[in-house]
Amino acid sequence: MGLNAAALGLMTLARASGADFSRVVTIGRQSLDLSSDDLQRFFRKRGRADLAQGLAAMPADGYCEGLIQTAFGAQRVCSVDASDYEQAAIVHDMNTPLEPQETFSAVLDFGTLEHVFNLPVAFDNVARLASEGAYILHMLPGNNLVGHGFYQFSPELFFQIYAPERGYEGTRVFAAPEGSPDVWYEVKSPRELGARVNLTSRDQMYLLVLTQKVREPVPLTQAPVQQSDYVQLWSKEPRRAPTAKRRSKVARVLRTALNGVRHRLKVARKDVAAASRTDVTVRRVLALTGEF
Repeated sequence: MGLNAAALGLMTLARASGADFSRVVTIGRQSLDLSSDDLQRFFRKRGRADLAQGLAAMPADGYCEGLIQTAFGAQRVCSVDASDYEQAAIVHDMNTPLEPQETFSAVLDFGTLEHVFNLPVAFDNVARLASEGAYILHMLPGNNLVGHGFYQFSPELFFQIYAPERGYEGTRVFAAPEGSPDVWYEVKSPRELGARVNLTSRDQMYLLVLTQKVREPVPLTQAPVQQSDYVQLWSKEPRRAPTAKRRSKVARVLRTALNGVRHRLKVARKDVAAASRTDVTVRRVLALTGEF
């Protein structure tokens, strides 16, 4: 888990969107996965050579707190972790309900919840840590990271968890392939499209999530969310049993022989970077995050 260039870009977008980073909690003690040169390049590109110079002189302890304080003006940065191995401020297992002693203006999860088995409880804990008006940011595995943690995630999950009726506004989800760091792909909401958004990628891909909590949500452990296309289907007339398709023997043989080709074409059509997609929008990261 750590604050890398994608996470820093997401924080910059949140800042431009009005996020208050005065009181920050990180889910897991977050390492700083950027070199001094990386930080200087990032902030110089955004018109802040002065900040780049200040960050170059920042003491290096391997963690992100100094960067968040120096670049984002945080007055308080603390962390929640299941162990005191990395000296987290709050030692608590996110698998179990948390009753925090304080709430925060920003909650950052840059690679932790995929390691937590009891996800509904973990997301409820994230909500409890967030003050009203707080921004919640996630950077979590989306594709080609099987084995990294317990889970890889779908954009649908975040659009449903962070839905307006649950007390959230401005939810945005981006697919960020590691091999193209200057480009993100903003995913449209399946519930608004009325269709699933299936994503494949040839590279390891993370999902970047940005949302704002505007009121207290009903806990997921009490009212679990449902997948949006099923909710729409269930509101219609009951479906009749489908009629089985009958193919000729020749058609069945050809279909079997071409299965490999058909599968590769299907995967290629769903590639997040496919030019024909209308359910994702290409975003140049520098233009999206703008001046700092």
